Amino acid sequence: MLKVYHAPNTRSLRVLWLLEELGASYERATVEFTPAYLQSPEHLALHPLGKLPAVDDDGLILNESGAIVQYILAKHAGSHLEPKLGTPVYGKYLQWLHFAEATVMPPVSQVVQHSFLKPKEERIPAVVDDAKATLAKLFALMERELKGKTFICGDDFTAADIMLGYDLNLCKLIQISFADYPNVTAYFDCLTERPAFKKAVG
Repeated sequence: MLKVYHAPNTRSLRVLWLLEELGASYERATVEFTPAYLQSPEHLALHPLGKLPAVDDDGLILNESGAIVQYILAKHAGSHLEPKLGTPVYGKYLQWLHFAEATVMPPVSQVVQHSFLKPKEERIPAVVDDAKATLAKLFALMERELKGKTFICGDDFTAADIMLGYDLNLCKLIQISFADYPNVTAYFDCLTERPAFKKAVG
């Protein structure tokens, strides 16, 4: 059985949310999000960089959230969480699936690092300001894309929404506001009302 190593508010939420949407069986191993645990030999054997997520699928260890999402979807081929392979909407789906980690998460991570994680004397306010300015542009892009849509790829919920939904949830937690973007706000509210999301964060 797939075992998911998880700590609240980390990228492992994407994996749990996906599994709950699929109704798949898995084991959740909640761990401490502390340097002591993350740098322990036990955890470094699962994730050499001392981060999360990490999953163990009968001995196969994976620890990139986007790759884990695609791996799980491949094992549940034909699920309702990704468009039909080779279609134009599948191309858009892949774009947004990877946009979440490759484009949105870097500035979010900069805000986290320079507002919470780094020692106060190492924090650089200008980095936070630049990151928030970048995020404003990304929210504006999402606002345009979501016009007339329920989800990022149209009327159907996909794994791309899980990837992006995690980003927006983290923004909310660290008080990066997207209140000026009504489509993004409605989208986030819709995502967080899903039963699978609530089970994943519970």
